[in-house]
Parts: sequence; C-alpha cells; structure tokens
Amino acid sequence: MTIHPMGKAFIVGLAGALLFEVIGAPMPWLLGSLFAVLAVQFFTPLSLKWHPAFRNTGLVIAGYVIGFAFTLEALQGMKQYFGAMLLINIVFFLLFLLISFIMAVRTKVDKATAMTCCVPGGMSQIITFAEEQKGVDLAAVTFYHVLRVLLIVAIVPFIVASGNSPQAGEIAEGNYSFYLLGLLVLCYVSGMVFSRIKVPTAFLLGPIFFIMLLNIVGIEVPLMPSLLLHIAQLLIGIYIGLLLKKEDIKLTPKLIFYSFFSSAVLIAVAYGISFILQDIYMLSFSTSFLSVVPGGLDQMGIIAASVQADVTVVTAFQLFRILFLSVFIVPFVKLLAGRETKAKQSDLADSANGN
Repeated sequence: MTIHPMGKAFIVGLAGALLFEVIGAPMPWLLGSLFAVLAVQFFTPLSLKWHPAFRNTGLVIAGYVIGFAFTLEALQGMKQYFGAMLLINIVFFLLFLLISFIMAVRTKVDKATAMTCCVPGGMSQIITFAEEQKGVDLAAVTFYHVLRVLLIVAIVPFIVASGNSPQAGEIAEGNYSFYLLGLLVLCYVSGMVFSRIKVPTAFLLGPIFFIMLLNIVGIEVPLMPSLLLHIAQLLIGIYIGLLLKKEDIKLTPKLIFYSFFSSAVLIAVAYGISFILQDIYMLSFSTSFLSVVPGGLDQMGIIAASVQADVTVVTAFQLFRILFLSVFIVPFVKLLAGRETKAKQSDLADSANGN
C-alpha cells in the first residue's frame, strides 16, 4: 500500500505531537509535529509534502481564537501601548542595521543581501521582495528567514513555559455546533478575500477582523473547543517543519553561523525588552515576550492563544511590527539595494570603457 506524501507528513506530525504530549513538552501539537517532520526530512529518504490549504485552515482556527478576544473594551485599551510599540520597533531597526553591517563585513556578501537577510520579521514579504531584486542572493535570504522562523517557533514556547507558572483551571471549553462550523467557513472565506487583496497572513487576519467585527456589533460568538486549537497547531507545525529542506543548506559555514547568530541576538534582545514591558504595563511574561519577539504574527498568535497569553496585546504589537516593516524597513532596504545595484552597474560600465 502506497501512502501519499501528504499522508506521510500527517502521520509523522501526529506521531511527533503525541510523543511530545506524553513527555510533557510545551505546546506538543505544534512543536512535536514540527520537530518530527524536520527530523524525517533531514535523516530519512521519505518524501513529505503539505498543501497550503491545511496551513490556511490552521491559521483560520487561530484567527478565530484571537478575534474572539478582541472586544470593544480590549480595543480601547490598545492606545496605551502605542509609545512602546514605536520604541521597540526603532530598537529592532537599529539592531537590524548593526547585525546586517557585521554580516556584510564578516561574510563578504553584498550589503543588499545582508540587509534583506537580517530584516527582523516578515518572511513571506521579504522573500517576495528578494525575488524582485536582481542583486540579492535569494538562497541566502530564504535560508535566513526560514531558519529564523524555525528557531523562534522551536525556542519561544520553552522560554514562555519557563517564565510562566501554569494556569490550569482558567481554561474554558467550547462546544461543537453547526453555528460554530458556519462561522469557521465564513472565516475561511474572509481569509480568501484578504488574500485576494494581498493582505499579509490573510488567512489569519481575515478571521481576526471578521470575528472582532461580530464581537463589536454584539453578535454572539461561541468559544472554540480546545481540540480544534490542537488541530490548528498540528497543521501549522507540519507546514513549518517542511519549510527547511536538506537541499537548502548550500551556504558557506560563515553564512550559516551568522544566520544562527542573528536569530539568537533577536531572541535575546526580545527577552530582555519583555521584562521592561512586563514591569511597565503589568503584563504576564508570556504576553510581553510574545509581543516583542520578531516571529510571524501567525506563529506568535497561535502560541499566545495556546498558552493563555493576552492575544489582543500580542496581536496588536505584532500587527504594528508588520506595519512598521512594510511602511519603513522594506522601502529603506529597497532604496539601498537599488543604490548598490546602480553603483555596481556604473563600476562595470567604467571598467568596460577603460578597457
């Protein structure tokens, strides 16, 4: 009997999730599936595949849970965090400049590639941007951002678990109903609409805004059963585990070292800032850390929903980071990359004229 590669990926991911559940690891359904799929990809000849629709389904469930927490009162409380959001993103921007400068000097790659590799977040936007730039090393950029996501998703739950005391007894359980199923279908449709208009992480943000709107206008939104959140973690964990493949590791040892170095520095700085945020706003460690760490909105959102962090605060900080990235950092990198490309073309023209 031949099993389809997607079936194999599901079996491997489920086995990893159950193993992590048995050994008591944090977020077993996300981390277990991620590590199991990654290990099978790297150490066995098995071919694994995963359809984007499964990942999108996981994001829709996560978006529903996050949107459920966005009440009118929660939105009104977001104003107090604006100064912190801006300051934190400025700090990460300065850190991004420093790390990219060190990488360019130490690895001898061009500045455009170094800066594109070291952008703190926005994997899908940055890889798309790199594809459009002629002088940028796409393989290096892809490896750096995939590794950053993998490291953050793999490490952050353990850091959150070590910094937070468990809060068993605070978890309410939702019930299954046709009404819930209908809302999830509408959430998926909202994700498709957001995707059509090119909104980043559309299948997460679409459901967030849809469920948030229902909350604001007073339409009843049922609580999500915890099993569905486990399924969402499984679907997303398998997807993330398949991002990095053996054939992707073709970079020089120095480039690989600095990819780990840049991710480690980002996590370490976020860890330090989270304690300041925690003290100023009286937030839990999980909420402050997940708000600051430059992971993806989708990954940080589902982790926040799973560890009972304040998902409204985490989502607001991560959304602001995406906005700051799109409006300021990406155009800044594009400007410098364009200047460097023109300088190279000018040098080539001068040398040709000289000959």
